[in-house]
Amino acid sequence: MKLKQLYFIPTGITFLFCQTMNVLAGEHPQMPPAQVSIAVAKERLLAPTTKVSGSVVSLNDSKLSTQVSGELEWLAAVGSSVKKDEIIARINPTLLTIDRQTADAGLQRLQADLDFRQQEVKRFKTLANRDNTSKTRLQEEIAKRNMLLQDIKAAQASLAAAEHNLSNSEVKAPFGGTIAAQLASKGEFLSTGDKLLRLVDTYHREISLNAPMSLLPFIKNQMSVQVSTAYQSDQVKVNAIVPVGDAISRMVEIRLEVSNENWITGMPVTTHLPNAPALKRIAIPRDALIIKGSDVYIFRINQSMKAERLEAKIDAIDGDWVAIKTELAEGDQIVIRGGERLMPGQSVSILEK
Repeated sequence: MKLKQLYFIPTGITFLFCQTMNVLAGEHPQMPPAQVSIAVAKERLLAPTTKVSGSVVSLNDSKLSTQVSGELEWLAAVGSSVKKDEIIARINPTLLTIDRQTADAGLQRLQADLDFRQQEVKRFKTLANRDNTSKTRLQEEIAKRNMLLQDIKAAQASLAAAEHNLSNSEVKAPFGGTIAAQLASKGEFLSTGDKLLRLVDTYHREISLNAPMSLLPFIKNQMSVQVSTAYQSDQVKVNAIVPVGDAISRMVEIRLEVSNENWITGMPVTTHLPNAPALKRIAIPRDALIIKGSDVYIFRINQSMKAERLEAKIDAIDGDWVAIKTELAEGDQIVIRGGERLMPGQSVSILEK
């Protein structure tokens, strides 16, 4: 056993020594070919772009107020999802119910008085026809009846207002959405106009961008642009261009559609807007871009089936295609899968599609 140990130890040391000398001499161990998927660079019609930041906004974002005075009995919890016309707060209806009953009683009294006045007018018409009373007396009765009719209209309006106020003791959502904040607390006595809740429409959203005025000649309604968040990107359409610029910032607002349900109100987004007419450019798929920190690069496969690393500065974007400020030729083979672990000069093996 001792003789065998003495035999193998020098051999191991010799192998390690040779490997060390190879590294010091600048020789690297041959790495096996990396398996990658590729796409071919193509000539496409693309426009140079400018990066513009924006955010997702709600089409309806309201701070709802009370329309009547009274004690707040209940209001919906923060985070609650509500539908249109769903009750989201309730004011104590006791005083409002009393107001309605009072208005109704006043109307009933006037209507009872009207029955009497109608009979009086009828009686004085009969007497006037028989010359048993003067026409002046008849006209006085008719005037009293007509004034009573106007009083009844006023009483009906008062009753309608009281019923309206009573119905407003239950505050209903003017649109569907989510309760974002409570602006009052249960038990508070509120006056008309006091804030209750903040309701945000989470079903209807848009992206709001402030873009330089100089971009307007190249942006059209319903054109598609690329929008990205921290997690994903998507192709969306321009919904509206507000043709009113800020005199100081020289910016105009542009609204884009929101096509992704996961993009919530307030989320920051980035888009690339065209800043010049579209021209023919050599384009590659977006999947070819490798982003590590502040570095953006691609790998091109040369004739020796080795990877060449090329720095990539985006010049134009059109959906899933990008043009970069790098010398590329139509037909160049660009890595789109498996490039994250590639090393410059490494041999590759192309996977079949």
